[in-house]
Amino acid sequence: MAKKAPKKPVAKTNFDLNTFLDSENIKTEPKDKELTWVPLSKAWHDALKFPGFPRGYVSLVRGFSNTGKSTAFYEAIAGAQKIGDLPVVIETEGNWSWDHAKQVGVEYLEEVDETTGEIVTKPKNFILMRSMDLYQRYKNYDYSDSKMKTKPTRNQPVIEDVARFMTEMIDKQTNGELPYNLCFLWDSIGTLNGYRSATANGQNNQWNAGAMNCFGPLVNFLIPSSRRDDSDYTNTLVCVQKIWLDAMGMGQPVVKHKGGEFMFFNSRIIVHVGGSQSHGTKKLKATALGQEFLYGTEAKIHCVKNHITGIQKNGVIASTPHGYINPAEIDEYKKEHKKFIHEMLNVEYDVEIEYSEEEGTIEDDDSRE
Repeated sequence: MAKKAPKKPVAKTNFDLNTFLDSENIKTEPKDKELTWVPLSKAWHDALKFPGFPRGYVSLVRGFSNTGKSTAFYEAIAGAQKIGDLPVVIETEGNWSWDHAKQVGVEYLEEVDETTGEIVTKPKNFILMRSMDLYQRYKNYDYSDSKMKTKPTRNQPVIEDVARFMTEMIDKQTNGELPYNLCFLWDSIGTLNGYRSATANGQNNQWNAGAMNCFGPLVNFLIPSSRRDDSDYTNTLVCVQKIWLDAMGMGQPVVKHKGGEFMFFNSRIIVHVGGSQSHGTKKLKATALGQEFLYGTEAKIHCVKNHITGIQKNGVIASTPHGYINPAEIDEYKKEHKKFIHEMLNVEYDVEIEYSEEEGTIEDDDSRE
């Protein structure tokens, strides 16, 4: 028996779609705010042809250790302060440096400890949350049943603590307790265990990678929804992540991300610093009276993903104690900071300094994603 063709719906002649959408409070033309950036240094723009990190998006800086990734982290703190956004810094790498932060331009306070007489440096116009701070804040929280207990549930901070802290700050922003645009900066993914690993007193990489799913509400809603024109605030997330190489048998090595691939898939801009097969850096050295000071690291920098402006450019950049420098302008840097370099070498100002580059290869980006 032949099947009858389904009847075509007949539109009501007096039906108006716009009136229906208005009645349902559905916006026909969702509008985002104009694209703006958390600014980094001129050298960053010279190398990549975009000014920093896009506000209202998730961005990732990746690479091997000691390639200059954290310089982007410090520059982003200073850049957010310059435009009036509040940096919310989560530092779980254990390498926070007040000296580097100050030299790059991060605002800070210095107070005298009345007990010891020592000068203590404190954050100014930013929030600093380190590993012990996270642990003290959430050590009694049980993520298996989402309840705060009376005793510690583990002996270390966990991945879930980072997401919970970020979410709490956005909640306080929504409630009017924290009236700022927030720029979250995490250095770095892969430094913490997930709750399941921590409570098992071990480390399971698959469990830890799975724990990163707790960032789902942040990267899929709380951060991107702040770009809407009707949102009072704009919130941004910038993460740092180390990499490793998966040899894939006899094939070309594939870049993998320490702590899992979650943020790689959810970032709109990803910048790779250094080489893809090795560090791929050159060490910039200053020598005087037999003493040596490493004043910079030169590395390739490459935008491997750009879903904002579409530009994916390769360049070269030098990381110094004072931020990024275009390698073509390194002589100007040495002149400007001659006094600083002499102090680091602990020699008199009139002592001649010899500059050199340690042998190294800034390799091509020939690995696969």
